[in-house]
Amino acid sequence: MGRVARLRIDDWSVTVSLSVAEKIQALHGNVTVPRTAVIGARAVPDGMAEVHGIRTGTGLPGVMLVGTARDGDRVIFAVCRGRVPAVVLELAGQRYDRIVVTVADPEEIVSGLP
Repeated sequence: MGRVARLRIDDWSVTVSLSVAEKIQALHGNVTVPRTAVIGARAVPDGMAEVHGIRTGTGLPGVMLVGTARDGDRVIFAVCRGRVPAVVLELAGQRYDRIVVTVADPEEIVSGLP
């Protein structure tokens, strides 16, 4: 399958770093937001369950969801592989209102964010 998305966090920014295949699937490049734009972070047992609305990108029910979803006024960027744990980031003042990414240890990531 190759490399999958990673969530990179430093003192100034949060970046969803996509593999080449994911960039094609998402019809999008990496997503970076200022760390100060993250107003909430939580771990969830199933990232795919957090993404609703009309989608642009690639999706196979229960298998993968890579791209953008529009749910009313909300815009969500998601990179989810299977129905597994994920991090949900709530954002303010950005192109996206929410980012959802499946990760190996969401609790660890959430503990370092607001």
